[in-house]
Amino acid sequence: MRLEARSEIVTIKRGLIGERRLMKLRLAHYRNRFSMFRTYYALRAGLVQADGLDVSVVEVPDPPSRELEDILIRGDVDIANIYLPNFLERRLDGAPIIGLCTEWKSTGKGNGLFVRRGEISKPTELAGRRVATHQGRHAIHQYLLEHAYAADTSGLQWSASPQETLIGLLRHRDADAVVLLDQFFLHGEQADDIACLYTDGDAWKLLTGFDEMIKHMVAANESLIHDNPSLRGALLEAFRASFAYSERNLDEVADVFIATYGGDREALLTSARYPRMEFTFTATERALAQRMMEMFVEVGRLPRAEPIESFFAT
Repeated sequence: MRLEARSEIVTIKRGLIGERRLMKLRLAHYRNRFSMFRTYYALRAGLVQADGLDVSVVEVPDPPSRELEDILIRGDVDIANIYLPNFLERRLDGAPIIGLCTEWKSTGKGNGLFVRRGEISKPTELAGRRVATHQGRHAIHQYLLEHAYAADTSGLQWSASPQETLIGLLRHRDADAVVLLDQFFLHGEQADDIACLYTDGDAWKLLTGFDEMIKHMVAANESLIHDNPSLRGALLEAFRASFAYSERNLDEVADVFIATYGGDREALLTSARYPRMEFTFTATERALAQRMMEMFVEVGRLPRAEPIESFFAT
């Protein structure tokens, strides 16, 4: 992938490692996801230069692949953007990784369950139907269907397929419902023949009162953070600066993304505004993450719940 540097370069000065040599780190995130690509674009292109750090970025396949966690656990990368339930699962299993902060938090847009227009009008009508997502059985949507809408999920037939194929599966009747994310969510909203039955953000707020859900978080090699206590703060500043660069230069980032993956510019630019990105772990986020962990236990996604504070460095 070729990235062209622009004239705006942001330098962060913290005196992190003094006179020691540059600390080189590798960060991984999912491929073909514009919201992630744009978040770390400035770091990847060298447009954000954190004092004492040299951060390179690699992309790995989307779920159902587990490569994103595996590459971090193996030590092939130092930092990764990971689905919250996947991180909790691997940490509970003893993986030497630690959370740094939340990343992608969804609100009322950007993640929804879509059906063919005119065929299914409410979630309870999904009983026994075929639901395709990018990761197979979707614990969050299963929970929301059961608890927010009193839908029977026992007979749902889950299947996995890449995001870019899901609308086609729905149109060709190979699925009765699909979960669409990011730019694909906007494609679904704009289509005449399919309709959004509900968004996860709306269902979660209806159920819990929280106005956001933590979808992704940033995790790191645990010993790396233990041995370098000031590194977390430096990384969070770099992430925020990289995201802020993309906010100011979104057209530029979209050009680079489209040159690599293709895609509809309007859909990319609109979907970029869906998630909330703050790179924090506030008291409210801790309570939210604990509530979500309890949800994952209830649906069988996790074996048990533990205090969320033990999963994150602060």
